[in-house]
Amino acid sequence: MRKRAKKALLNHEKIAVIIKESGLTQEELAKNWGITDRYLRNLKSKDTDVSLSLAYNISEQSGCSIDSLLTIEP
Repeated sequence: MRKRAKKALLNHEKIAVIIKESGLTQEELAKNWGITDRYLRNLKSKDTDVSLSLAYNISEQSGCSIDSLLTIEP
């Protein structure tokens, strides 16, 4: 039987910390990350499946490693 692959999700708690520590508004961060402020609010409220390019962009702009932004779904 084939094992089910685990899924990496963007950790909403880490995103909330990044937002708070950035000193920017959610709208400004969303623009910097190339997403809508509504999508950013979703990222902040629940663990979310995101593209690798978005995770990389957030990682680069926040100074966090990609792996620190992710949580592995059991």
